[in-house]
Amino acid sequence: MKAYQQEYLALLRDVRTELPPSGAMEPEAFVQFSRARQQAIARGTQLLRQELFPVLDDILAAPRQEIGSIGEFAGQLMAGGQQDVGLHYRIHLALMDRARQRKERDELIRELYLVGMSLYNLETMLSPNPLRLYTSRMRMCFAESASYFDTEYDDIQDPEIRGYIHRSMGNIALSYTSADPASSRAKLAACTRSIRILSDPEIRAKTPSLPWDTFLYKSHQERTTLLSYLRSGMAEPDAFAQVLESAQTIQQHQLQASRERGEPLQPRWQYAYMAARFHCGAMLLPEMLEGLYSLSTAGADDDFGFQSMFSHASAPALYLEYVNKYYKDDMHIHRLAARASKMTRRLFPWLVRLPDSDSETPMFFLRQFLYVYRERLCGTPFFDALQNVFAVCHPATYARMWIAGQAARQLALWAAEDCPERLVGLPGFKTVEDVTRRGQALGDFACQAGRLYDAGIVHFFSLENAACRGLFEEEEALLQLHVHCGWELLSRQTSTAVFADVARGHHRRFDEKGGYPVDFSISSSPMGPMICLIAVADALVSSAEETASRYRPYVPYGTVCARLREGSGTQYAPFAVSLLNDPARREQMGQLLERWKKDAFADLYRRREQMAAYQE
Repeated sequence: MKAYQQEYLALLRDVRTELPPSGAMEPEAFVQFSRARQQAIARGTQLLRQELFPVLDDILAAPRQEIGSIGEFAGQLMAGGQQDVGLHYRIHLALMDRARQRKERDELIRELYLVGMSLYNLETMLSPNPLRLYTSRMRMCFAESASYFDTEYDDIQDPEIRGYIHRSMGNIALSYTSADPASSRAKLAACTRSIRILSDPEIRAKTPSLPWDTFLYKSHQERTTLLSYLRSGMAEPDAFAQVLESAQTIQQHQLQASRERGEPLQPRWQYAYMAARFHCGAMLLPEMLEGLYSLSTAGADDDFGFQSMFSHASAPALYLEYVNKYYKDDMHIHRLAARASKMTRRLFPWLVRLPDSDSETPMFFLRQFLYVYRERLCGTPFFDALQNVFAVCHPATYARMWIAGQAARQLALWAAEDCPERLVGLPGFKTVEDVTRRGQALGDFACQAGRLYDAGIVHFFSLENAACRGLFEEEEALLQLHVHCGWELLSRQTSTAVFADVARGHHRRFDEKGGYPVDFSISSSPMGPMICLIAVADALVSSAEETASRYRPYVPYGTVCARLREGSGTQYAPFAVSLLNDPARREQMGQLLERWKKDAFADLYRRREQMAAYQE
């Protein structure tokens, strides 16, 4: 690799190393990290602009040695975790175009697969939300690569390229979800075709050096993910049989590995086997729930591997999902709730001991848990469950929303003094008298809105922590979906549903001539006045360097106030901006922000201590 590539990889490693450890909850530690991050972004961007992007812009003229160098660099970007998926995508997109223009078939097959995998890794951040952005593009890449099986397979001599064809064929299934019956049926068909071809002795004999059993096993694993299709109640009989076949195949493989190599049975696939049997009528619901409870409580509290993540987060999530969907006997709901509460209480102390990491893997499991959370079963308010996840997995974002909550409270109290009529219509505040008389309740309501408005960012922590450069347009498009994800997450719970519109609308311009999402109207939402206050609070938090991020740069307080005035009537609601017109108030808000920065991290530290002290 070239010197600039090695330096960029070193920047990635250094920034990850400099991530404030869990014991460093002081604001100063996050200021230092923020500054180191900004320096790394500036240097990384400079390196890429000077050395890499010119090559990608004129990829057809690049010599073979240069192509090999950037290909190796792209591979290192994904080594040891997804260090920079976006840059990996951009590099292989250019290499794919080069192969297509030069009519280099084998290179094109490889690059189609790698581009598809990059898109898949980018889109994984959205799971388990059914929203998708790049599935069609991903499917086209995998399908085109796989199409060479039907056209030129026998002409291809390189076993590795044949392997990419089979990988692509199996990965077509990744581009479908279980969100609707049509997509589920397409996914099932893709898995089944891949399994049939991979099992064909004649095809295997053509390239005996390929890891056929590994390919086949992964296709069975992917077909087993259609358990959610079976849970939907809309699956056809053949779907049950095929998913059960794959679950049994995986179970047999697990048992054999356990006998021969002493490997423990993996809880993720133990669940899949139980669930497939349940949906096919071979296991009763109480037995299924008992199995999930056992998988959850069997996870060691000092184990932070992939399977332990499943035991601590996914098993409770699946338990909750099955109880809510299938359990209709209220006579035993208290016993079920006690078990759900115990699993939840085990999760939080395990979570706070999770080694510092910016990996997407634990976040996938934790999001699954949050999406099926049920307060009546878990015993902990959803607000606290969500705050716990932020406190551990992204302390700076926790602090930012904590400060935003305090700012929103103060703005709401000032609005109640200056223009109470603007707040009439908020839930629980039907008249001017309600606004002026119930000041404490109004402040608490605004504070909670501030603590939840950016809940959808729980999907995009890896965009915050990975890469030493600005965001690419593909990443910016993904990041904008955090408003939809936040709306979906909050609307699922009775206690937070009232704040869902705040999550969805806080990036929409007040004049509705810009911002996002374009289909959201602030003026039509009952939470419109609160959205306006939160937009100002969100801008004010930009002056907290401790919470600055790759996509939320630090802005001095004076500059923030100037921007608010400039954007009054367009970006921001005039009534909300006018609350800071008085110089004395602006000075007071500046002083409060300085105090809140320290208080936010003190609150963060207390929450983490409480999580560590949770008892079963």
